[in-house]
Amino acid sequence: MNITKRVFFIFCTLFIYCFDEIRSTSDPVVTTSCGPVAGLNDDGAFSFRGIPYALPPIGNLRWKPPTPLKKSQHTCWSGVYQAKTFGNTCFQRDPYNVSIYLGSEDCLYLNVYTPSINSSTKLPVMVWVHGGSLQMANANWPTYSPTSKLANETNIVYVGMNYRLHAFGFMALKTLADVSPTGTSGNYGLMDVILALKWVQENIQQFGGDPTNVTLFGQSSGGSIMFALLASPLCQGLFQKAWLLSPSPVLNKTAAEAFKDNEIFMKNTGCSDVNCLYSLTSEAVTKGVPWDVYPYWAMSDQLDLPTNGHFNGAIIIVDGVVLNQPPFDAWRMGTKVDVPCLIGTLVNEIDYDPGPVDLKEWDWNKYRVYVGSKLSTFGDHDVTSALSLYPTGVITPEYQFTSMVSDLRVNCPNDVMTSLARKYFRKPVYRYVATAWPSQPVHPINMPFAASYSFHMWDAFAFFGTIDQYINPMKESDIQWQNNVKKEVLSFVHSGHPATPIWNANVTAILSQNTNITNTFHPDQCSFWNEAGFFAYGWIN
Repeated sequence: MNITKRVFFIFCTLFIYCFDEIRSTSDPVVTTSCGPVAGLNDDGAFSFRGIPYALPPIGNLRWKPPTPLKKSQHTCWSGVYQAKTFGNTCFQRDPYNVSIYLGSEDCLYLNVYTPSINSSTKLPVMVWVHGGSLQMANANWPTYSPTSKLANETNIVYVGMNYRLHAFGFMALKTLADVSPTGTSGNYGLMDVILALKWVQENIQQFGGDPTNVTLFGQSSGGSIMFALLASPLCQGLFQKAWLLSPSPVLNKTAAEAFKDNEIFMKNTGCSDVNCLYSLTSEAVTKGVPWDVYPYWAMSDQLDLPTNGHFNGAIIIVDGVVLNQPPFDAWRMGTKVDVPCLIGTLVNEIDYDPGPVDLKEWDWNKYRVYVGSKLSTFGDHDVTSALSLYPTGVITPEYQFTSMVSDLRVNCPNDVMTSLARKYFRKPVYRYVATAWPSQPVHPINMPFAASYSFHMWDAFAFFGTIDQYINPMKESDIQWQNNVKKEVLSFVHSGHPATPIWNANVTAILSQNTNITNTFHPDQCSFWNEAGFFAYGWIN
């Protein structure tokens, strides 16, 4: 080979090598129904952040169903959309300082994390619905959301969406219903989630996902949204499995009842017509929400024992569009998304932010006095029964009190939900109660209270693999807990059945560093709460 040919060969070889290097590190680009989007190479996977899935619900689109983006209507972007930063958080009060406001009404964006952008890969898909009392948070809240790292480790495609919150997502008003083509109002946040699920069906294969293998999972109010969607006639075929983490099982208020309850919002805003409502600033809308008077949208008592006759208003309602009936009635009448379900709660749900701020300083006498002061509004018999079922001397007053409230508000009502789902669904419904404690007290999502026991979100942190951001280095018990949650859930995602063979749809799993099986968790305690009529005081929203 002469010198000229040799130089040319070396040049070509270097060019090809450099081109491959550039191509391997260049931005990933995926074509969606609205045009191409460019993402990031991120932690061994690909992330696409802040993809719009609807027109911004601002101006005259406030308090309207979300409007999908369509090329035919010239509402898509031109060129390549740079999906490299997260979309706006939906407008809300700062959860750590309620006098501060965060986000924007222009917030209908979603994130995709995927190990592959090969459309023929067809990986399982998990779609995340964040919690936050329907009032706060977003789809990418730190430690409390899917990540590229999780996509790489689990070989699953993850999607998470922002949806409208509090007044923007759920305010039901007769004034709005009168000008609505559907004749009702409310549940806009549910409509946002449904539209995001339709986006997944239309686009996820281009991100390496399988649209016929979608698991919807949501925690807290995200689980409550799922509870509603499982009874919605609008959701058939949008997901094939459901994992509900600590959902609220009380959902029965009609639109007409909510219109009456929410008249206080109109009074607070000073509005009497639609034009006035649309002219309000985001801050004025938020200030108009009845936080501390009925219907108590702040729901400040939900982490404490109830007071007789004190109920919070419904934020998710039976609106006649997304929901035609309360879910339990809809299931009984045959309206359901009949898919395998996994329903989970934790023994000490409220331990992350309990009502009594001095709980850690309690002795057993303070425990008895406080329980008596709260439950005596229902009758002395209820006080005596509760204290006998959650006796003094067991672990700590904090443990017993958080266990008592968590059973009344969450665990026992979710047993009712599970029982009815098993009765009306043909597909299996699996139930677990988590008992694992962190190896040291933690402050979940920077809450001021140090959670010591099996608190709200602890199963979510385990699945997301974010325990090390609270406990570093993790102890062996933390690692085992995290691994066991992932093992059981990933088996459910792939096969529709948890990993433990004896965990069937007729039992309850006690989920900790390993999985044990029982017929029913706290049967005597739940029989007492439910038979005494306390289901009505279960978590709402």
